[in-house]
Amino acid sequence: MINLNQLQNSGNTCIFIRHGEKNLNGYDLSSEGKKQSLGLAEKLCLLNRQIKVFSSPEQRCIETATIINNRINGESSNILISNTLGKPGIQVKNEIEYAKLTDNLRCRDVFSEWKKGKYSEAMYRPETIKEKILPFFESTLLGDGIAVYISQSGTVACTGYALNLIDYNNVNDDWVNYLDGYILRL
Repeated sequence: MINLNQLQNSGNTCIFIRHGEKNLNGYDLSSEGKKQSLGLAEKLCLLNRQIKVFSSPEQRCIETATIINNRINGESSNILISNTLGKPGIQVKNEIEYAKLTDNLRCRDVFSEWKKGKYSEAMYRPETIKEKILPFFESTLLGDGIAVYISQSGTVACTGYALNLIDYNNVNDDWVNYLDGYILRL
């Protein structure tokens, strides 16, 4: 789980996390996922900082973002949805080829092989992802606040790896846990 204690100080901060626990159907949050999301929102409220929430267009990400945003900013405020965060995600070069991969393999298995240089027809290399994600972060940040980005595990893993912040090894089920990811200071 990300460590929110490091967010007490001012400065531009990005929190990039996976959505809360999903139902077995994979499309929306489970009741546990809703509780997890509210729990994270409560912790973010304690930071007493301005927070803007962004989401992938995926339903479970939107639900997570809405729960967090409503608790922090009130129900009349809106989350911001971006395809950079999902559908298909910033790591995807060719949606058709990527869909073929994810239809047959778990995302963590695709990620493991991608790190070895495979799937270049479907996915951007880490250097390209870094070149694309940093301007996105810079354009969406608050002056002295926190931007929270909610996405799927593959996008969290690929961007975190591209930024040299985190590496999931797919050993002993080392994968992106729900509501986990990374923190980036710009």
